[in-house]
Amino acid sequence: MKFYLSTFLLAGFLLSSQPVQAGSWAEDIIDWFSGFFSSEETSTTTYSQAEMDSLSVTPTGLLLNIVPESDTLPVEFSWPYESLTVSTDLERHNRLLRETVVLTNPTGKLPLAGTPAIRVLYRSDQRPARFLDLARRFADVQEVAYDELVAQVLPSAPELPTIVMADDPIGLSSANADWYSGLYPLGLSNVTMIHFGDPALLTGLPEKWTLINSPLRCKESEAFLAQAVFGAELLDGRLSESTAVFPAGTGYRLDAITNGFALPELLGIDREKFDHIDYQINRGIRYRAMPGAELLVMKDGKVVYEKAYGHHTYRRQKVNTGDLYDLASITKAAATSFAVMKLYDEGKIALDARVKDYLPEFKRRTIGRYKIEQLLSHHSGLQSDLPLNGLIGRQFVADSIREDFQLAIGPDRWLDTKVPGLVRKGLSGKIDYTRRLMYRYSDLNYYLLQLIVEEIAEEPMEELLEREFYAPMRLGRLTFNPAANGVPSNVVVPTVVDTWMRGGLLRGYVHDEGAALLGGVAGHAGLFGNAHDLARLFQLLNDGGTFEGEQLLTPETVDLFTSRGRYNYRALGFDRLAGGWGNVISAGASNKTFGHLGFSGTSVWADPENGLVFVLLTNRVHPDPKNERFMSMNIRGKVYRGIYRALNSWELDS
Repeated sequence: MKFYLSTFLLAGFLLSSQPVQAGSWAEDIIDWFSGFFSSEETSTTTYSQAEMDSLSVTPTGLLLNIVPESDTLPVEFSWPYESLTVSTDLERHNRLLRETVVLTNPTGKLPLAGTPAIRVLYRSDQRPARFLDLARRFADVQEVAYDELVAQVLPSAPELPTIVMADDPIGLSSANADWYSGLYPLGLSNVTMIHFGDPALLTGLPEKWTLINSPLRCKESEAFLAQAVFGAELLDGRLSESTAVFPAGTGYRLDAITNGFALPELLGIDREKFDHIDYQINRGIRYRAMPGAELLVMKDGKVVYEKAYGHHTYRRQKVNTGDLYDLASITKAAATSFAVMKLYDEGKIALDARVKDYLPEFKRRTIGRYKIEQLLSHHSGLQSDLPLNGLIGRQFVADSIREDFQLAIGPDRWLDTKVPGLVRKGLSGKIDYTRRLMYRYSDLNYYLLQLIVEEIAEEPMEELLEREFYAPMRLGRLTFNPAANGVPSNVVVPTVVDTWMRGGLLRGYVHDEGAALLGGVAGHAGLFGNAHDLARLFQLLNDGGTFEGEQLLTPETVDLFTSRGRYNYRALGFDRLAGGWGNVISAGASNKTFGHLGFSGTSVWADPENGLVFVLLTNRVHPDPKNERFMSMNIRGKVYRGIYRALNSWELDS
């Protein structure tokens, strides 16, 4: 490569019209080579403060100063994208990926993993829809259709990593002629140009820009490039022919450092095998087993299938993959168990310690005798529900917020702030339990674990989870109390209608009464989320507690908590598929598959041996939680079996 570059530079210099001057030939070569890049980048436009203020309130200025929060926007696409001929599309994907080249050194600029927001500039008639859709799965995206005012307003806009997307051939129309050149004088440093077409046309660009060239803009290239800039797809192509600026063989490696999306066929899965799964879910909707659903399947850390079905309520507002569901008892696994694992990792909680060791108020109560591992595996024999006698009544709610009624539990309903304390006080009263330790599924076990976590951590459990897991993993769609925390109601799938105590249709307010009386955050229920973020959280466990090179949990802790416990068939904090899904095991699931179900019709499972995570979310309780069709139709079991039957169904050389 060095030989070709030297030859190229010398030949170009000798053929140039500039005279050679003694003592300066090396400088002349450097100046000549640099001329292929714009020298205008060092010349920045300056504006007075009054001009900056004036520009910032123009329509373009307002656009450039607002970054939409993608976590609360609908995500309106399914994965994989539709294909008429899968083998042809797969061949095009592989070819374009090989021929896509990072032309300048991306070190320190790409990938943008962990970047909270980016700006994407494109020509007004060339909106990169697939790129934008996928980019929004990694960060907030400010998309801007370029016009002449953009370059004027950018100096007054917040600095964001900027992606410029352009097509050639330049010159086919006046609109296509180097439209982005107005950005050159601004001196922008964190800019990535993604160019589709002939790399020979990439001349005169600022030296600071990172350049990526792909031969063709299509759904495949937009999809893998959106992932590549965030470190979810490897780019390692090389130029096959020299251009005026870049010699043959030019190309930098841009590594994949996080999980993203993959065409299922690349991981041995024929996407057409999911047609049967779609049929089962749509059949359930047709027979009113549930209004809608989300399904997501991850293989080896990559999303291979993601789809939304049906509506929020029957025939009203379509579900999309960004919508949040009430996860119900999945909270036990996706929240409380993670909090306990973190404290165990830090040596702050012992599995053989007893409740009374952390909550002295129960030192002389029967409830204080149970061990942490017994609570985690539901082997305490404690009653199934929280002690709520006398606390469910209109006397504890108000239809307007007041001094003593501050906890939102439904539309126009606020709970007396004394109630959570009364629930805890009720634990010192009469509690039902078995004389002999035995398996008995109990919400009370996980309420006790929540109290213990908060006592040890000296902070609310949701704050610990946000700091240690949800925030660093950028799981913006996993949250408690979405309605009270400003999540728009139109992205939250509703559950039941409770006009007596809760004020009507519950949308963004937890359905479980015990969790509601605790203010919406409980050890057994209260978490909301979408399939994508829930799957990523469980992929952390399949990855041994590692996320993007950071060890959030030790592999030993993950293995201990997700393996079968010593008391019953369950794991410590998780259900196991082997406990009651024999037909799914026979379809290929491993005995190590762990996860959890939720009363609202939700489920998540992780199979480390098969490299799988799969999530099915529904609101089968709408509008009536007594609806048994979802269970009687065995929709979960049929979906699970279909997923395993799709494994190894595609020959990679076919």
